[in-house]
Amino acid sequence: MLETSAGRLLAAVFASAVLMVPAGASTAAERDPLTPVWTSPLKGDNGFNAIVAPDEKNIWAFGSTRSAGKEKPLVYRKSGSTWKRARLPSGLNGGIQAADASSASNIWAVGGGSFDGKGSAYLLHWNGERWKLAKRWKSAFPLTIAATSGRGVWVFDFSQPRALRFNGRRWHKVKTPVPVLNAAARGKTTWASGPDGYGKAKVMRFDGRRWKISNPDALLPKHTEGSMTLFGEPAFAGKDVWMVAYRIANRNDDDSKIESFLLRHSNGRWRKEKTGPASTISHTPVPDGRGGLWLLASENMSDQDGDPAYGLVLTHRTATGRWSERLLGHVDETKGVFEVVRLPGTQRLLGVGSVEPPGRDEDAAIFELS
Repeated sequence: MLETSAGRLLAAVFASAVLMVPAGASTAAERDPLTPVWTSPLKGDNGFNAIVAPDEKNIWAFGSTRSAGKEKPLVYRKSGSTWKRARLPSGLNGGIQAADASSASNIWAVGGGSFDGKGSAYLLHWNGERWKLAKRWKSAFPLTIAATSGRGVWVFDFSQPRALRFNGRRWHKVKTPVPVLNAAARGKTTWASGPDGYGKAKVMRFDGRRWKISNPDALLPKHTEGSMTLFGEPAFAGKDVWMVAYRIANRNDDDSKIESFLLRHSNGRWRKEKTGPASTISHTPVPDGRGGLWLLASENMSDQDGDPAYGLVLTHRTATGRWSERLLGHVDETKGVFEVVRLPGTQRLLGVGSVEPPGRDEDAAIFELS
């Protein structure tokens, strides 16, 4: 198994809860696998965690590759119709955990951390011409970053409630209400969420000066003993912010279950929105640029032998609230799609993740979803 990023951590929790829900047997036809359009030619385990597409000509995929017991960062860029491996600074260990971009010349990627077994973490920056090593830490757990306008970026240290903010000129240390697991930025506004250590999670907003709690937890079912709340990555659509909330019940038992809730922040307050017929939203909402949303959802498709698998369903919500969906295929355990992006100016959705062909190592994969 490749190392865990924020997306993988959520996916792992999601899979462990959802796939324990009993389901009827599925036929071979119902279990058609999700097929990638491209897989890595590298030997050894490798997989993607993140994808960014600041424009249709700049598409980047990030992850890690492991060979001979060593893990290294893995970055590919789409050039024309092919994917080519990017050249990175030398001496980097551990995989890339997260990436974000505000433009084609302001792309950031964070990796290493305690994942590489050496207690080091690194931050990479693409300036439009090449990748540079922007920062290193000896003791940090950076799971999440959020690129801001200009050359700015937030880097969140999940080991404690703190972050580093780069405004394009200088770095500043900033305290956060809780450790941050997911975040996204647009202009001067940044939204983030993270656990408070008591099974709950907080949502917060940075307004350009300070962090403020803006928690929609009251919209969710009441907490019960052994339950846990997680919030996914925020998504910006016009003036609104969309986010998926997860309530995991009986998280320490074999019969743990998960519910997902689609939340919308509009006109200064949170609302809980109706969702489509597919069972559980499993990925960050992707605005379609037309007032609607693309969402990936999961349906349990475990077979008669109890082998865990789930069906990945692409759902779409129009600006008027109408839903449609189609089954993309089934995925075993946590393999499959980990992050999705819409190519700007189009309705094309690309996903990154991994596949594991029988008798072979795990391969990084690109999926065409729409």
